Amino acid sequence: MRASTERLLAALTSAQEQRDQRQGFVDGPDGPECEWAAFERTTMHQGVNEIRAEYGLPPIPLEVVTRVEGLAVGHSDYSWKFAFYCAELVAPK
Repeated sequence: MRASTERLLAALTSAQEQRDQRQGFVDGPDGPECEWAAFERTTMHQGVNEIRAEYGLPPIPLEVVTRVEGLAVGHSDYSWKFAFYCAELVAPK
């Protein structure tokens, strides 16, 4: 789980470094949202499903990643928590 968390945190950090290039708005699940937020969520969704595929697990929908992102929102360690919660989605049961 540690390796998955670190891998997903690296992907999220890389996506976050592109925020200044994604300043527009897009349609989000609850209406318009910042383009960078949608990009970061999509990046994590792709990362989760890449790791799941490596474990031979089926892909999960974006809504599942959106749900765990909501658990991390508002925390001072948001990035780490988001990556950790996403890593929980890839851990073989």
